[in-house]
Amino acid sequence: MSPNQSGKMLAIAAVFATTILPFVAAQDTREVSCGGLHAAIRGELVRRDPPYTQPPFVMLTFILLNDSDTPLNAVEGGWRIVIDGKELKDSDFIFGNGPGPVGGYGILKPGESYELGKGLELSRYFPEEREYKVSWKGKGFQSSTIMVSVTPER
Repeated sequence: MSPNQSGKMLAIAAVFATTILPFVAAQDTREVSCGGLHAAIRGELVRRDPPYTQPPFVMLTFILLNDSDTPLNAVEGGWRIVIDGKELKDSDFIFGNGPGPVGGYGILKPGESYELGKGLELSRYFPEEREYKVSWKGKGFQSSTIMVSVTPER
């Protein structure tokens, strides 16, 4: 191929790459699916006015949603609460106590969700007045990390 011909081919390829390919890429309407288990967490410091009967605690609220098209085992492998990067050894005990759905936790059908709350005592889980990084996770999901601020009592 002569240098003149290769220059013309290069110019044609450049025009194709800058005009046709972006148009074709813009026509790609495939949906990107992020289906699966999705977790959220919220935390709130709770102190009662005297005469209180319960010590101060952090109320953690957990939400788990199945946004896939298939039923998913939401408890396989267990759930773990993570504080400052360390998994709580008694996570199974914490999640295993208190009210739960009829039939217990297990398979989440498409579109179903769990929402539950657990109170963790300050003296045991948040003993210092500072900020703590808290999340929860299980097989197939991990929540974002939130900050829980333990402030001095007023």
